Amino acid sequence: MNALSLFNDWLNNDFYGSEGLCGTSAAVPDVDVTENKDSYVLDMDLPGRTEKDVNLEINEGVLTISSAKTETKAIEDKNNKKEKDEAEKPQFLLRERRRTEFRRSFTLPKDIDADGVTAGFKNGVLTIKIPRKAEVAPRKIQISAA
Repeated sequence: MNALSLFNDWLNNDFYGSEGLCGTSAAVPDVDVTENKDSYVLDMDLPGRTEKDVNLEINEGVLTISSAKTETKAIEDKNNKKEKDEAEKPQFLLRERRRTEFRRSFTLPKDIDADGVTAGFKNGVLTIKIPRKAEVAPRKIQISAA
C-alpha cells in the first residue's frame, strides 16, 4: 500500500469552508504531508497569519484546521464606529484585500497518538507533528497445564 493513500482525504480534499465562496474569499493553503517511522508531519503555508489566527481540533479521528482573518481590520474597525463626520470614512476606489477564511478537515490514520499531537508556527508555516502509536509486536502466549 502506498503510504500516501492513508492521507487521500488530505490530498484530495474539496471541503474548504462551511461558508463557501459567499461573502469571503476562499483561501486554500498549500499542504505537504510527510511520514517517518515515528510520526506524520503536516506543513501548511499560511502567509500573513499568526498562530493566533489558526484553530486546530481533533475529534473522532478527524483533524480540522480553520482560520478567519480580516486583512483590513483597522479600517473596518474604524468604519464600524459611528462617526459624526461621514466624510472621514475612507472611500474605496479599489478593494482587493478582504476577509479570508478556510476550514480543512483531514481523516487521520488509525495508528496515530491523538494525545501527543503538537503544533508550531514559524515564518508563516504551520507545522503539525502527529506521533504514531508504537506497534504492538506479536508475542507468544504460554499455555499452562490446569
